[in-house]
Amino acid sequence: MCHAWYRAVTRRIRWALPLIAATVLGGTIALHGAYHAPWLLSLYLVISIMSTVSDSRIHPVSPTQIIVTGILIIVGTGLWIFVLSLFVSYILEADLDSFKERRTIMEIRRWKNHFVVVGAGRVGESIARELSEMGETVVIVDKDPDRVARVREAGFTTFLLHGFSADAFRPANFPSAKGLALALPDDAENLYAYLTANALNEHLQVVARAQTAEAAQYLHDLGIERVILPDIVGGRRLARMLVKPVAHDLLMALLNEEGVQITEIAVDDHSPIAHQPVQRVRDIFGADVTLIGYWRNQQLHMAPRATDVLLPNDTIILVQSTETAT
Repeated sequence: MCHAWYRAVTRRIRWALPLIAATVLGGTIALHGAYHAPWLLSLYLVISIMSTVSDSRIHPVSPTQIIVTGILIIVGTGLWIFVLSLFVSYILEADLDSFKERRTIMEIRRWKNHFVVVGAGRVGESIARELSEMGETVVIVDKDPDRVARVREAGFTTFLLHGFSADAFRPANFPSAKGLALALPDDAENLYAYLTANALNEHLQVVARAQTAEAAQYLHDLGIERVILPDIVGGRRLARMLVKPVAHDLLMALLNEEGVQITEIAVDDHSPIAHQPVQRVRDIFGADVTLIGYWRNQQLHMAPRATDVLLPNDTIILVQSTETAT
């Protein structure tokens, strides 16, 4: 907050100082010519006129002196009003921003099963947009006020993060959250954010971004199962687009759910598919549904055999055409 305040005040000073300097310089030259006063005295008289402090030596007699003095009074008074309005507007904006942030935090406290994205950069914003398009509730947090302001203008719920302590994370309502995406560009900060969030809710689904393989391994060792290295993933995608373009397009269509609907179902003891072979999936969920894989014991089984038996605690992935789904 202090950093944002300093930058806002600095921005307003940059507007005000050149105007004041130009007025003082121009007024000094004008008074020197109109009153034939020494330069230093002319400077003092300009400051006196602009600050509305009367001085006995300011006694316009000639038309030139009257015009110059009148213009300085008007311009000087208007300039001070303008400068004052800049600071008053900042105070009002700061109060309004504080009110909006408090209202946002109160709203987040009522949320359940929402997702928290730590990092308001391009990656974090992309994650939040995808989650929002899937109908999920998302809050973005970041310690950079510029990034927070940018995603707020884009329409996302967000607030400024003051460090990585439990108190700083408390407004995100982690105990009621469903998942966490760590999208900060710094691996160490992602680590700190994870440790704090995990202390608040150890049942969070967590995905993380990492810059190096060493950082990814360290995050894995801490318990984060899904860690992405954007540079490596991007390179693999480009290579596959060159060598297997059709297969890549198919995978991207599945990933983006273009023309298909992907459903993820957790199997429990009461599920109709529990203890049933894969070949029974269509009998239970419909003839237009295809099981492309299942997750068991931290391992993904793709293209399972028809005789594979699905067990409680498995998670199955079903694909259905959007045409048949409707």
